[in-house]
Amino acid sequence: MPTVLVTGANRGIGLGFVRQYATEGWEVIACCRSPQSADDLNALATQSATSSGGRVQVEQMDVADHASVDALAKKYAGKPMDVLINNAGVPGPRGDNREFIFKQMFGTIDYAAWDDVFRINTMGALKVSEAFAENVAASAEKKIVAVSSTMGSIQEGTMPVFIYGSSKAASNWVVSMMAHELKDRGIIAMTFCPGHVRTDMGGPEAPVEVEDSVSGMRKIIAGLTLDDTGSFKRFDGETVAW
Repeated sequence: MPTVLVTGANRGIGLGFVRQYATEGWEVIACCRSPQSADDLNALATQSATSSGGRVQVEQMDVADHASVDALAKKYAGKPMDVLINNAGVPGPRGDNREFIFKQMFGTIDYAAWDDVFRINTMGALKVSEAFAENVAASAEKKIVAVSSTMGSIQEGTMPVFIYGSSKAASNWVVSMMAHELKDRGIIAMTFCPGHVRTDMGGPEAPVEVEDSVSGMRKIIAGLTLDDTGSFKRFDGETVAW
């Protein structure tokens, strides 16, 4: 049974990954900050335990808390993990009141919020990758995937949300450098734009359903080879400009 670890697994795209991989018979290590309140995720874990499909193990891990990441890595030391999906992320200040989005714009930036977003979106993804690199290297598929955004593209990102956009641009750079660092070990590292997805972050008017975004990314993940390491793709397979 192949194994996938998913961060930010309690809702949205992360939960979609858990559901689809479990349905396909994978062992899923589903990580989130507060498992006790992750009702949908816990229900999936219970369902998987009584079905003939995959197996879902819910684990507490806060990607911004390095001790939390290290503790989970210690628990799973020596266990091969075919795919590591760095999905956990936050959008930064936003909301119906426009004063929130202004906190991400030039001249009115909330620098304390920037610290928090960068710690989760960029440093958190790198820390998780470092902590579980040995697990990935010991697996058959050897894949590390990051869920990013077109807003992290220097060439294509046009929305002036400095906090979120810069955190994803930095995350993309991290993936690019990991691709170089880990290629000799046979590990593939790449990053995705999942599309504008109908989630809490994407909003109710977003045109892409979670199921379609996740199934598209999973199809690409399944076909990745070392020739793809360091790539940046949309969920539909289109290449995104760095």
